[in-house]
Amino acid sequence: MGFINNTSYILNAVLTKKGREYLAKSDGKFNITKFALADDEIDYTLWDHAHPKGSDYYGAVLESTPMLEPCVDPEVVMKYKLITQPVGTRALPYIENITQAINGNKLKSIVNDDGWTLTDMTLNPTTVGANNVYSAEKYSYLVLNNNVIDIRIGAINPTTAPTFDSLPETGAVYGEESGRMSKKVVNKITTIRARQMTSDRETSIIITGQMSGAVYVLRVQVGYEDQRT
Repeated sequence: MGFINNTSYILNAVLTKKGREYLAKSDGKFNITKFALADDEIDYTLWDHAHPKGSDYYGAVLESTPMLEPCVDPEVVMKYKLITQPVGTRALPYIENITQAINGNKLKSIVNDDGWTLTDMTLNPTTVGANNVYSAEKYSYLVLNNNVIDIRIGAINPTTAPTFDSLPETGAVYGEESGRMSKKVVNKITTIRARQMTSDRETSIIITGQMSGAVYVLRVQVGYEDQRT
C-alpha cells in the first residue's frame, strides 16, 4: 500500500496473490483488521538544522521525498515499521534466544542407501527490553529462499506433532512467478527443516516482532552429505 502522491491522502493498495484468492471467494470474510506503517523511504540524515530559512524548513527535503509505490514483496518494503513504546522506555526492544544455524550448528541434508535424512531446528525467540512488555509477542518469520529450507509453525512434540510433516503447514509464499519462493509464517514458535540438497546451500530468515517491530536476521546453512555406499 502506498500514497499516490505527496499532496493526497488517497492510498493505492495492491493485494498479494493470497489476498486475491480470499477476495475472489466473495464469502464476506475478506476483512482487513490490522495494518502497519513504515518509513522505509525516509533518510533522517536529511533533517537540516542549518537550513538558512529557519526551523520551518528543517524537514523540507524529507517532505518532498517521493513515496514508495505499493509492493507485495516483504523483502523490499516495510523493513522499518513505526512502533509505539511505553512511556519512559530508554532502549528499543531486541530479539534474543536464537542460535545461528551455521558452521557446526547448521542443518543437514543427508542421503544414504535408505533415502534422505533432513535435520530440523526449533526457533523460540524472546523480545527483551522496553520493560519486557513484548516478551510474549508473536513473530513473522520470512524465509528468503524456501527452496533451501522449509518452515512450519509450532514445535515437534512426541504426542501432538511427532514429525515435521505433522506440523501445521501455513503461511504465505511470495515470488512463485519468479521461482525465488520466499515464505512467511507468523507464530511464537516455529520449526525449520533442511530440504533435499545436492550441494551446500545457505539462506536467511528475517524474524520480526509483530508488536515491537524488533528485527533479527538468522543465517541458516544446509550441509549436504552423500553417505551412499
